Amino acid sequence: MKVGVALGGGGAKGLAHLGALEVLDAAPVPVEIVTGTSAGAIIGALYAAGKSPRHILRLAQRLTLRQWLARDRSGMGLFSTEGIRRLLEAEIGAGARIEHLPRPFAAVAVEMESPRQVIFDSGPIADAVCASAAFPGILAPVRIDGRYYLDGGLLDPVPVDAARQLGATHVIAVDLAADEPFLSSDTMPQSRHNALFFRFISIAEQQQIFRVAARAIGIMCQQIRLVQAARYPADVTIRPAVGKIGLMDFDLADLAFAAGEQAARDALPSIVRAVTPSWWERARAWRASVRVR
Repeated sequence: MKVGVALGGGGAKGLAHLGALEVLDAAPVPVEIVTGTSAGAIIGALYAAGKSPRHILRLAQRLTLRQWLARDRSGMGLFSTEGIRRLLEAEIGAGARIEHLPRPFAAVAVEMESPRQVIFDSGPIADAVCASAAFPGILAPVRIDGRYYLDGGLLDPVPVDAARQLGATHVIAVDLAADEPFLSSDTMPQSRHNALFFRFISIAEQQQIFRVAARAIGIMCQQIRLVQAARYPADVTIRPAVGKIGLMDFDLADLAFAAGEQAARDALPSIVRAVTPSWWERARAWRASVRVR
């Protein structure tokens, strides 16, 4: 038996994954395989590298919006994923590769020109994760080997299929049902006040251009999520209540963590039942071992 977790996308909502992983780590649920889309790929890569949920939470709490989002010079997005790349390389190591991680890991992205889903289960970690997190219009597409890649949530919001492909016999999905809002806070925290991002935040909050874009992508992803869930059902799905956390509300890390923690606790009895072998499965395994002897 191999238990995998499939972590969905959702920007700052993705910090709820940490609360869910914290509960799973404390429970008799050995997570052996990790897959992620977008924010789930960022969290998943760090977790697969051996970083604890609490360590990742503290890291997220220290980061400012300026550190998350780097200036884009390609003209293909408002920002680039270089901030995410720097974070991963500082924590895991420059040039670190997926196949060298302690746990099997995969990040899901979408090739822009095809378009087709791509599951990165080998190669440079930073390339794969940045490609998976390239939210259209906000973060510029990521170029790998001459091809451009976009956010994996466009075709696979919660990558249960990728976890099965890596060998998971039981999959626990964490679905953030991520769409709007872009920024949900009524007031702008001081951390958001800086020269580089003031105009960006002003547009997002006052003209709501990005709320409309996020909502449009959210509607599309909601339908894709339903199709994917029917084709590749998880054994158990954890659904944190993060509807009031915006895609860019990184200052609400504690709230997101608590939501993931609570949702995982609520789902824990179902998870334990799903991953605990039945009497018949244990008997069959015993008989097989006796025959081998």
